[in-house]
Amino acid sequence: MLFGGVSYDRVTFPENFRDAPLSGSTETVDQVSPKAGFIWMPTKNTIVRGAYTRSLSGATLDQSYRLEPTEVAGFNQAFRSIIPESVSGGNSGARFETYGVSLEQKFNSGTYLALTGEMLNSDVRRTRGAFDIFPEVVRFGVPSGLREHLDYDERSVLITVNQLVGQQWAAGARYRLSDVRYKEDFVQLSDTTPVIDFRPKQRVESVLHELNLYTIYNHHSGFFGRFEALWYAQSNPGYVPDAPGDDFWHLNAFAGFRFSRRSAEVLVGVLNLNDQEYRLSPLNLYNELPHKRTLMARFQFNF
Repeated sequence: MLFGGVSYDRVTFPENFRDAPLSGSTETVDQVSPKAGFIWMPTKNTIVRGAYTRSLSGATLDQSYRLEPTEVAGFNQAFRSIIPESVSGGNSGARFETYGVSLEQKFNSGTYLALTGEMLNSDVRRTRGAFDIFPEVVRFGVPSGLREHLDYDERSVLITVNQLVGQQWAAGARYRLSDVRYKEDFVQLSDTTPVIDFRPKQRVESVLHELNLYTIYNHHSGFFGRFEALWYAQSNPGYVPDAPGDDFWHLNAFAGFRFSRRSAEVLVGVLNLNDQEYRLSPLNLYNELPHKRTLMARFQFNF
C-alpha cells in the first residue's frame, strides 16, 4: 500500500508577540510539504513500514488544529511542536521534517518483534525582543529585536519484544534510545560580543535510554493486572553550566476489571511505587512521569 499527498501552507503572524519589547511588524512563512509512506507485507507475518513528511506549524491556537491526517503509514506527523516548549518556548511558523521506518515480525511461538527508527527535525527562524543601548545619545534603551535560529534534530531507535505465555499471561520489553542535538544561534551576535550571563550561540546534546519491562495477566472472568519496571538514564553534554543527567527506576502496578464485551472497565494503580524522584532534561521527548508515589483510578465505558 502506498500513501502520498502534498499540502501548501502560508502563515502570516506578528513578528514578535511573546518577548518584550513587542514588535508591530509581521512575518510570513510558506512551504510546500510533500508526504509519502508505504506498508509492505512480504509475508503474512511480516510488515515493513516507512514514511517521510514535511509540515509547517501555525501560530498560537492555530497549532492545535489540523486539516490533514495525523499519521502517514502509522508514523505520527501531527506535532504541535517538535522542539519541546519547555526548552524554546512557543514558536510560530516552525518547519517540521520526519523520517520513519519500521520492521514488525510475528512468530508462530506467540512472539512479536518490532524494530523502528525515526528522525525528527525542526527548524525555526524567529525574532526575540531586545533593547539597544546608546549611552552617548540617549539615556534609555531603544526597543529592538534579535534574530534567532533554532535547529533541533532527534534520532531514535525503538525495539519491542512481546511474548504470549499460555492463555492468560504476556510479558514484554520496550527499549528506546534517543539522541538529540539542539542549536541556538543569535545570528547578529558573535562569540566575542560582550554579554553578561548570556550565550549567543549554544550547541547542546542529550542522550536518553528508556527501558520498559512488563508482565500482564488477563483472566477470562474479566480481572486483569499489570506490573512494569521503567528504567531511564540520561547524559547531557555541552551544557554551560553543566546539566548532570540522571539514572533511576520507576515501578508501577495496576489491577482492574473489564465487564462483558468490554462495555466498561475499572482500573486502579500505583505509579512510582518506589517513590523515586528524578531530574531529566526536557530536550528529549518522553512521557511525563510522577515525581512521587501516586495513586490513580480510572473508569471508562464504551457505547
